Amino acid sequence: MQSDTKERISNDGVRNFNTYIKALKPILLSHHPNCKEFKNHTFKIGRFKFCIGCFIGFPTAIIGIIVLPFIKILNILDSTQILIISLVFLSSSILSPLKLTKIKLIKMIQKCLIGLGASYLFWWIWTLPNFFLINLLYFLGIFALLLIFLNGYHAISFYSICRKCEYSREWNRCPGFRDHIKYLKERNLPNIFSSIKNKRK
Repeated sequence: MQSDTKERISNDGVRNFNTYIKALKPILLSHHPNCKEFKNHTFKIGRFKFCIGCFIGFPTAIIGIIVLPFIKILNILDSTQILIISLVFLSSSILSPLKLTKIKLIKMIQKCLIGLGASYLFWWIWTLPNFFLINLLYFLGIFALLLIFLNGYHAISFYSICRKCEYSREWNRCPGFRDHIKYLKERNLPNIFSSIKNKRK
């Protein structure tokens, strides 16, 4: 009897978790509310929206890391040249504070350039004439700082856009989260958006 109860609770927990994932799947892919203010931050494939930064920038970086050794370009360039190319590509991040990335095509190109810059940076680190452990520490430190910078800027940008909105970070009322909230309510699941407190000054 007790084991049946535990199994039922476990099954209910799994079902609830799967339901949450299904309800939040759109925002797990887009990383932005379904809102006109963020339309230039996502692109659409079929019925799903995808975050430009994550689904263009990261794949470009991974592909670059894999492809660069095969096209032999790393054999042509020395370490300094690889670093310069990396920094040139990464410097395209300046397009964001200049507001040029409000044009979606420019934003997509920028993310490709940042991804390529990251892949060149990766190979610059691993071609340094150091012990493996030293290069590993360089890799972890530099890429951690890069991710903190990019994600930090993204978070500030997200916050500033929402702050100017008439709903001003009141996620439970925001139309951008309406479909997710409705889905949870129809299935009698807790509304996680209402638990996020909005502290106004």
